[in-house]
Amino acid sequence: MRKLMLVPILALLGACTLLGVPPPQSINERLAYAYASHTAVLEAATNSVNEGDLTAAEGEQVGELADKSRELLDATNTALRSGDTSTAAGKLQLGMSILTELQLYLRSR
Repeated sequence: MRKLMLVPILALLGACTLLGVPPPQSINERLAYAYASHTAVLEAATNSVNEGDLTAAEGEQVGELADKSRELLDATNTALRSGDTSTAAGKLQLGMSILTELQLYLRSR
């Protein structure tokens, strides 16, 4: 039952394609998607701790990694505003990699 509560949170962004909403294409769209993924990871981790699927220590570790991804997303935004799309793309890719791994971890719990 507890794991079923996580599915809607983590699957929310993937459902956009099923509803006919195209996947993010531009770097700005991908950044917005990444920020939404960050929020979903934090919510899923909080729910997992509250439901006992994660220990408080595990939840804290997930939170710390999510914070690192947020720093990368913010750095992406800064790079975009300064016109450095190459740096922005690299930071966005790294930030999304962290979030993807966190999502996989939370789904496995």
